[in-house]
Amino acid sequence: MTISIIIPVKKLEEAKSRLSPLLSTKQRRQFCLEMLTDVLAAIKRAGYIRQTLVVSIDPTAHEIAKNFGAAPFKESRPDLNQAATEATHRCIWRGARSVLILPADIPLITKEDLTQVLSVGKDVAVVISPSRNMEGTNGLFLTPPDILPLRYDPRSFQRHKREALVRRLRFRVLKSPRIALDIDTIEDLTEFVALKGETHAHRFLVKEGIAERLGLEAHHRKVGGEII
Repeated sequence: MTISIIIPVKKLEEAKSRLSPLLSTKQRRQFCLEMLTDVLAAIKRAGYIRQTLVVSIDPTAHEIAKNFGAAPFKESRPDLNQAATEATHRCIWRGARSVLILPADIPLITKEDLTQVLSVGKDVAVVISPSRNMEGTNGLFLTPPDILPLRYDPRSFQRHKREALVRRLRFRVLKSPRIALDIDTIEDLTEFVALKGETHAHRFLVKEGIAERLGLEAHHRKVGGEII
């Protein structure tokens, strides 16, 4: 099976606005790049992916992609569905029989997670790995790559399921705790820091003093009897 991975990266200056109470614009930008590094590192450790495309207009994201042997792909306009679709067509043109679309903000993903997704995908046309709230799509494996229209929005998990059902495609829902943890909110960030994973993203938060601050705030809330 010839597999390609697509990683869309949102415009970094506008990313993760809900983390602004803790991270400056510069810190949020760098944190996004650190998470992208973690995702690319997991793919590289897997060692069996034919090609990886990092979809972004940001030259720094493109440079990080090249450092991991991935190909930079410049989107024509900042629309996630269109950008991912354009990247999918490029993968097909380059011989991909399957694609896996992953977000750039799931730093806990491992090569074992990738292996699990691809293993499940051997028997079905579509594998959907949801976010923690079961609303977003944090992993979408498609065989062939254009078998399903992309429906990324705040409720994309249900929309991708619906598209598969309407087309009577064989699909599986794969719940993975590491893939599910995309970091958008302070709550997500707090949980990520508490897990203390050996990731570039976690080391960045420690270096910037964010991890310590979150730990102190969590401790104060527990002492006060509140549930985090």
